[in-house]
Formats: sequence, C-alpha cells, structure tokens
Amino acid sequence: AFLMVLLERLLGLGFFDPNIGKVLLFQHLFWFYSHPAVYIFVLPGLGVISEVLPVFSRKPLFGYRAVAISSLGIAGGGAIVWGHHMFAAGMEGWLRIPFMVTTMLVAVPTGIKIFSWLATMWMGKIQLQTPMLFAITAIGAFLIGGITGVPQGIVPVDLYIHDTYWLVGHFHAVLFGGFLFPAMAAIYFWFPKLTGRLMNEGLGKVHWGLMTLGFLITYMPMFWMGLNGMRRRIVDYSPDLGLGTMNMVVTIGGYIIALAMLLFFINLIVSFRRGAVA
Repeated sequence: AFLMVLLERLLGLGFFDPNIGKVLLFQHLFWFYSHPAVYIFVLPGLGVISEVLPVFSRKPLFGYRAVAISSLGIAGGGAIVWGHHMFAAGMEGWLRIPFMVTTMLVAVPTGIKIFSWLATMWMGKIQLQTPMLFAITAIGAFLIGGITGVPQGIVPVDLYIHDTYWLVGHFHAVLFGGFLFPAMAAIYFWFPKLTGRLMNEGLGKVHWGLMTLGFLITYMPMFWMGLNGMRRRIVDYSPDLGLGTMNMVVTIGGYIIALAMLLFFINLIVSFRRGAVA
C-alpha cells in the first residue's frame, strides 16, 4: 500500500484517485493488514491462558482439541473481517452485510475458548498465585472486550459509535485481556524456569491488584463517554459535553496502571538479582 502511494506521488499512477472512485482502496489495503495484526498480539496471550489455568487448577485443559482448533478459527476469521473498520467510510452498502456476518462469526471460536477455560477451573483445586490471578483477570478483560465489540460489528450501531471513546475502551480491553494480562501471567509463571529464581509473590499480588484496578478505572468509563459524544483522535473537547470529570477519572486510572508497572519492574530487577532460589 505504501509502495502504491509512492508510485502515485512520483509517477502519477491513479491507485487511490478519488476521481475514478478508488479513494477507499488504501483503507481496504491498510485494514486487510491491520485487523489480523491485532490477532497476532492476542493469539499468544490466549495460548498463555491455556497453559497457566490447568497448572493452578490442578486439572487438564478442558476440550484441548476444541481450544486448539478455535485458535485456527480466530486466525482465519480475523483475516476476513477487515471491512468492519470501514462501515462509516462510504463503503458500498451491499458489502457491509458479509463483513457484519463474518465479524459476528468470529465470536464463536472465542466463546469456545472462554467456556473451555471456565470448565477447566470448574471443580478444580485452584491456587490463587500471581500467574493465576493475572490469567483469571485476563479472561474477564477479554470478555469485556469481546462483548463490547459485538455492537461495533452491527452496521447501524457502528455508524453511531464509530470513532468514539467506546472504540478506545473496547480495543484496550481486548489488548489488556488478550495480551498484557497474559504477558504478566507468563512472566511470573516462567520467570523461575528462565532465571532459576522466584519473583516476590506479595509484590506480585500488589502489582496484580493495582493493575486490575487501574484497568477498570481507565477503560470502563470510556464506554459511557463514547455513548455520550466523546470523540477519539482529538486534542481537546468542549466542556459543554460535561465529560470533564470522567476524563479526570480515566487519567487517574492511567497513573494507577503506571504505578503498577513500576512495581512490576522493581520486582523483576530485584528478583533477578537476589530472588529466592527456585
């Protein structure tokens, strides 16, 4: 896509010339890459959850084959739904319907994973150590991200909430649940295997508590703000919207997340140097 932009500028080729109806082509090419790129972030995180939960539930992963196949379903489905980013961009009306349907279908393999994870914990001998706490929180955050994504896949609803803070909240819930929380679980889980030392469990639980609190305070208000007219990608907003208080709450939540990450790095460095031998 960028090469085509270069050729258009240098040689005058009309790849994206609006005069011949090709102004949307760049967006198609961009999102064809960019939507699967999100799944590249998320799939390893979902794998981490599937590794951690059985260990701290003292049970085998429920529906192992279904979980494995659902990963392929998410990867394949994520490659054919890029058009849902463009419902409000002047896309052809008939083209919205297949993208809406395929977007809804991606929820199926995701639901298989969540039900399998819950079934793995069911009647298990659960040990609430730091990796398990992050894994459980990841499921909750990922579920919030998934459920709030469903309305965005429905054309008439998306036309209303597109490019609002609803989308910002949804996207970050997906990445916190599908990538960041699982990444924290993975580090605490495999740190002894990598270094031969244990991370501090007490500090790890404080890190988990602050990060979970910060996540909820930062991103949950964004859904309400988006429904009440808060646009994204703006440098400022009118006080007439009455959203100043909520924006301040979101800012405080961001600082709580930063504090949690500071504790994490302190724990990481100190444990690496003089943590208890595993």
